[in-house]
Amino acid sequence: MIIILGLDGLEYDYVMKFDCQNLFQQSFGRTDLSEFTELKTVILWSSFLAEKNMEQEINQKGELWDFKLPPARTFFANFKRWKAIDVPGLTYRDEEHRLERVKLKDFFDKKASLEEYDRVIFQNHQKNKTEFWSALEENHEILMGYFDLADAIGHLSFGITSKMKLIYQELDDLVGQVKTKFNGPLLIIADHGMKAVGRFGDHHGGGFWSMNSKLLPVSVRSRQPGAQPNPGITEIFKIFINENKT
Repeated sequence: MIIILGLDGLEYDYVMKFDCQNLFQQSFGRTDLSEFTELKTVILWSSFLAEKNMEQEINQKGELWDFKLPPARTFFANFKRWKAIDVPGLTYRDEEHRLERVKLKDFFDKKASLEEYDRVIFQNHQKNKTEFWSALEENHEILMGYFDLADAIGHLSFGITSKMKLIYQELDDLVGQVKTKFNGPLLIIADHGMKAVGRFGDHHGGGFWSMNSKLLPVSVRSRQPGAQPNPGITEIFKIFINENKT
């Protein structure tokens, strides 16, 4: 089996700052998103799945959150037994994430508290974890689990370092649990990074990635991401697969 963990909005600098040992693998770094004009979640994940830039097509359709790729247009078409849990652009849980966006708007309209917003995010996170652990016991050739915790919490709290440390620890623990159950090819990928805007957070720069193969030069903790090749989000899956071919 091949496992992909899609960790939305995972910021490279925070992974380094919080020393998330499980997120680090043999190769890691920051993706190159220079081919995109805007860092939009659905566009970036769809481009990752399709292995091509989907920005123009999705923008022309004008249906950002409702956009869904047919599996035949994604790399999953190369596998007979696959599962993708809540992945934007493919199997996104529209109603659950619509509620996240409603609560986000309600927060700024002073109709919902931060705690109410966070509660919805954690409920969705737990639901995805439960489904992922079940799927891990099934007979899939490739399994992708999507978790938007860092991004969704980060939009209202990215500038609160102590809170974000707990969020990154949760994701680091999740990866650690995966590694205790699975020792095959593992790709961790974010769609983009984030930056602080006061206490809030916004999409910014390439996201963190790592894989348990020596695909690219092994990074060292003191090295800046620019010191090693930064793969594009549209090419990283193909590179990962080629590295893990037997």
